[in-house]
Amino acid sequence: MGQVTEKNFYKRLSGDYAGALVCVGVGLIIVAFCAVFCGTQLGWTNLLTIILLIALAGCLGLLIMFIVKFARVKSHPTFKRYGSAASLAERINAGLQNPRYFTKATSPGAAFGTLMTSDFIVSGLELINFLELKDAVSISLVNFPEAHRIVIGNPILTAASVAANYAADKYVESQRAAGNMQHDMAMIKDTNGKSHSYGIRSVDLEAFLKLLHEIAPHIKIEA
Repeated sequence: MGQVTEKNFYKRLSGDYAGALVCVGVGLIIVAFCAVFCGTQLGWTNLLTIILLIALAGCLGLLIMFIVKFARVKSHPTFKRYGSAASLAERINAGLQNPRYFTKATSPGAAFGTLMTSDFIVSGLELINFLELKDAVSISLVNFPEAHRIVIGNPILTAASVAANYAADKYVESQRAAGNMQHDMAMIKDTNGKSHSYGIRSVDLEAFLKLLHEIAPHIKIEA
């Protein structure tokens, strides 16, 4: 059973933001090239040029936002809510010694699959999804979707939905490659209205919900 360290949190967060920076940076270069080309060929007051300049400003804003987030990984909302990465790693490692629910890692780089103790639940794939059960409001169980949903219109939501679909695809792929039974996804909503996802083995669903109700009866189970 792998041990979780402070670096595991920062490495994952830095990797996520670094990927976003690369994507936005490439988009910025492409839009900038198109804007300059249209500006010099069609004129800077041309409608298409103006639209591209507005898009360029939007990409620049996103780039700045991700740079700031990349530089402030240690101030992630999870750390503000539950303590530093070091203290969370210590709690998780203690929980691994006496878990109430536990699944082994099926994805490269993950110390474990899903861990639930009497106090919290956390995904080994997304450590930043650490959630104390007292802050959970409801839970719903869903199968991994065969179809993808992409949010159109808002660049940030679009990027987030693409990233979520990619992560889900990689997780499903790892499950099939390992020859494991199908996993379902437990979606837990917290008191802030944010949803957290955790992989639960299909054969464990009934026992998991019974255990969750025993530990945290205040959590509403939704159909």
